[in-house]
Amino acid sequence: MPAQIGMEREARSRVKLTGRVTCRDKTSTGTVVDLSDAGMNLQLAYDIKATQGQAVIIDTEELGRLNGMVQWARGDQIGVRLMTSSNTSAKIASYYKLFR
Repeated sequence: MPAQIGMEREARSRVKLTGRVTCRDKTSTGTVVDLSDAGMNLQLAYDIKATQGQAVIIDTEELGRLNGMVQWARGDQIGVRLMTSSNTSAKIASYYKLFR
């Protein structure tokens, strides 16, 4: 995700988590290629025509279901800002503890 004015970038970790990505009525398998506490970069199996500002749901075995908003989209790759909640934070912390 590109840096935004007035916002610091979160520390990122390279990962390879496979799951399902849903935006509007379109779904694709995808791979989370980097992850931070605030968001993720996803490589999709095909372009689901996601655009900035749209709600997205990401389901992976390791993280469970996460909700976010598309920050940027370039064809079959999207950047997602995760919806901030204690549940989301706990899922990411648990992933780092159990799978890394």
